[in-house]
Amino acid sequence: MARLSARVWENRMLTTNTKMQVYQACVLRTLLYGSEAWTLYSHQECRLNTFHLRSLRKILGIKWQDQIPNSSVLELAGIQSMYAILSQRRLRWLGHVRRMDDGRIPKDILYGELATGSRRTGRPILRYKDTCKRDMKSGCIDPTNWEALAADRSKWRAAVRTAVSHREEQRGEQWEEKRKRRHHRGIPLLDNSTSFSGFTCSSCNRACGSRIGLFSHSKRKVWKNGLNSKRVGLP
Repeated sequence: MARLSARVWENRMLTTNTKMQVYQACVLRTLLYGSEAWTLYSHQECRLNTFHLRSLRKILGIKWQDQIPNSSVLELAGIQSMYAILSQRRLRWLGHVRRMDDGRIPKDILYGELATGSRRTGRPILRYKDTCKRDMKSGCIDPTNWEALAADRSKWRAAVRTAVSHREEQRGEQWEEKRKRRHHRGIPLLDNSTSFSGFTCSSCNRACGSRIGLFSHSKRKVWKNGLNSKRVGLP
């Protein structure tokens, strides 16, 4: 990303479509090389998605001051979130392994079990099978009957696309609902029962929960109004 910053991402002679094609061909393919067989925890997928969204914001020229949500960034870029990309890659590879001939190493590893050994005390380590089952359950694919569906390549690919799109829509709705709740919680209504003491904005009467909250709100209002040189007094 850094090496292509001046040549591609900040180049105004290139269209957004061209930049996205370069991003998918160079950055994503390098970043996600071999991701079909990765076993990722939720926090690891979250870090990858954070990098993905930061890269898209850089390509689209969106700053954090614009206050544009992640769902809108993905819609403007015309690309799915990192969660959907990883899930689709894993499920497509799982179907490919299912259709392999017996004796192939990937298939033997997927269906094989250790004859000896013991696991350590505590929570079991996340397995590749567990990750695939999580993807199938989130996409409304029956984990007990996936092998029969994966035997047909066309049906399996169509089912994976439908499952990933369905889960992506659900994720977008969850993000939007969470954003609305957070926004509503940050702007409480003023009434006689309000217990805030002195942390109220003098210009818009917004009640803040603390002095630092009022300070942040005041700075944001100054930035929005273009009055960077004006200092807002605090109680």
